[in-house]
Order: sequence, then C-alpha cells, then structure tokens
Amino acid sequence: MSAIHTCQGVVLHCIDFRFRKQLGEFLHKRFPDDDYDLIADAGGVKSLVTEGEDSAFLTRQFDTSHRLHDPSVIVLVQHEDCGAYGGSVAFEGFEAELHFQEGELRKAATLLQERFPKIAVESYFIRLSGELIPRKGN
Repeated sequence: MSAIHTCQGVVLHCIDFRFRKQLGEFLHKRFPDDDYDLIADAGGVKSLVTEGEDSAFLTRQFDTSHRLHDPSVIVLVQHEDCGAYGGSVAFEGFEAELHFQEGELRKAATLLQERFPKIAVESYFIRLSGELIPRKGN
C-alpha cells in the first residue's frame, strides 16, 4: 500500500501568463515547500461559479485534490484585466472591476466552503502591477 501524500493547499488561478512571476513568488512564500496542487483555468473562478460542464470539471479537480492530498486550505486568485471577463475595459474603472471580482471570489468561496466545510478558503486579487490584495474573509 502506498503512503498518503498530503499537501498544504490547492490553488485556482487564471491561465494568464502576465502574473506568473508574481503569483509564483506569492505561492512560494505561502507554501514554502511548494506543497500545493495547482488548477489553472481561463477566468480563474469564472467557470467554477457558472453552472455547466466547466464548473463540473473544476469541481472534480477540487474533489481529486481533496481525496488524494487532503489540503488544509483552498487559495483562489483573480486578476485585473482578465480577458475571460472582457478585460478592464468591460468595467467603468478599477473600483468597479475590483468590486465585481470580489463578488466572483465570494461566490466561489461559498460554493467551496459548502462542499469542503473543513477546508479554509483564502481569496486574492492581483493587479497588473503585481500587487496582491487579500480579499475580505481570508
């Protein structure tokens, strides 16, 4: 019988390459041993909070991480100027975009907390500058 492999967390973020360096630095600080599962999907939580095949796929990814690696935290990261949402031009300004993405993060966190009540959920928003903003409820 093989040993159980556990990790500290499971992370969902967008596929956008513009944030890879800053996100990698943050995740290395958050999980110093790099022991986290990683899920990347265009739009980050967008597919998760929208009913359909994509939501079911992402839910299965979280289920698999939970079953195989028993993470103690879920980390959700949304970002500024996300093309899956139409980019920053789809909003009246930064505050409107931030407010909208906070809502998306809240919906995703609620969904995941209901499914995995013993796992903490952290939410973040990353700016084009690389600034990572923890969202309320972390």
